[in-house]
Amino acid sequence: MDVDMGTALQHALPSLAAALSLLLMGICGVKLLWRLIRVLRGQEPADGLTRPAEHAPVRAFVLAACVALLSRLLLYALGYAMYRTLQGGNVSFANSFVMLWNHWDARHYLDIARDGYVATGDERLRLVFFPLYPLLMRLLAPLTGGDLYLSGTLISLLCTALSAALLYDLAFMHGGRRTARLSVAYFLLNPMSVFLCCVYTEALFICLTLSVICLIRRGHPYLAALCGMLSALTRMPGVIVAGFALINLLGKAPRRRVNARAIASCAGQMLPVFAGLFIYWGINAAVTGDPFMYMTYQRENWFQEPGTFWESTRTTMLYFLQTRGDDDWLFTWGFQLVCMFYIYLLLAFRQDRLPFDLAAYSFVYVAVVFAPTWLLSGARYLFALVALPLLQARAFRGRGMHALSLGISAALLVLFVFGYVIAVEVL
Repeated sequence: MDVDMGTALQHALPSLAAALSLLLMGICGVKLLWRLIRVLRGQEPADGLTRPAEHAPVRAFVLAACVALLSRLLLYALGYAMYRTLQGGNVSFANSFVMLWNHWDARHYLDIARDGYVATGDERLRLVFFPLYPLLMRLLAPLTGGDLYLSGTLISLLCTALSAALLYDLAFMHGGRRTARLSVAYFLLNPMSVFLCCVYTEALFICLTLSVICLIRRGHPYLAALCGMLSALTRMPGVIVAGFALINLLGKAPRRRVNARAIASCAGQMLPVFAGLFIYWGINAAVTGDPFMYMTYQRENWFQEPGTFWESTRTTMLYFLQTRGDDDWLFTWGFQLVCMFYIYLLLAFRQDRLPFDLAAYSFVYVAVVFAPTWLLSGARYLFALVALPLLQARAFRGRGMHALSLGISAALLVLFVFGYVIAVEVL
């Protein structure tokens, strides 16, 4: 009887998880719809600012950037200490750096930066990786003596520092100094922030997305559109930032400023963002003759097709139950499942702590990045949600909750440094 109940529960839990995710996102969607009505009535500013955004002191931006860089250097030192202690390694820090930090997608970006895209052999699969990051690596390489890995690392570190400063600026606009500091702390202590240390696109994507939001708030929509185009050339979800221009237009409705000129201006801000995606399609067509070949490669080699976030939640729960005891049981499926419901709960019950435009962006972003079938990197994709640190900073008011949350994040970050630097080589 117990075996039968266990089997029935194992069959039911994935469907229950999917239903719960749909319910929570539905709650968020209903609340956002009500907030949109308030925005259209003039009862709530679309960007959450009732007066011109205040500027934080320049020294605060510099400090945030320096803390970000220092945190990454500490993680590099931690990774090397783990290597020396746990593996008994005797290679120097400099000579072991690439060995410890060059894994998974980083190798593909290095190959693209070196050789570009091709249409034959296994190398053709590189086409699924967007072009801006490896292009920047190649452009910077002459300054690093031709060392592509070093140029990629420097890009990630520079973008991490800029992201911390921009996040401080955004959070300061909406909550003052305490919220800004907490937001940067949540950003840098996120377990997935380990990827800010690597030749990965996270730092560049986050930096460009934050640039879009901050530039719009500072009254520079066309510069924001240019950053949006670059964001779309970095990762597919970059096109979502085009929605900020549309929300900004809707926010003008109560003042009767939605006219032909405003609509044309909105279109002029959105088009460059989509141009980034069009350029990527053009690269696909130039290399293979098919502008959507990357989707074929994703389907055939990564089993990824367009899907829904609730189906991905169901699949994640299914594999969490079926792979118990395997190497990827806890830190792939288990952690991804926790992250999914963490953001579902935050969006359902705390999205009102965000300005409307950031809450709407977060809803669409989560629904999009959790949609692909065979989702393996959901936690990393969630880390790139730029509104997440601000939402975490404003979700709780007590210091104790923040201390506990940041402490757990820091402990998990150490664990994921071990996972990326050491365990991947052991496995």
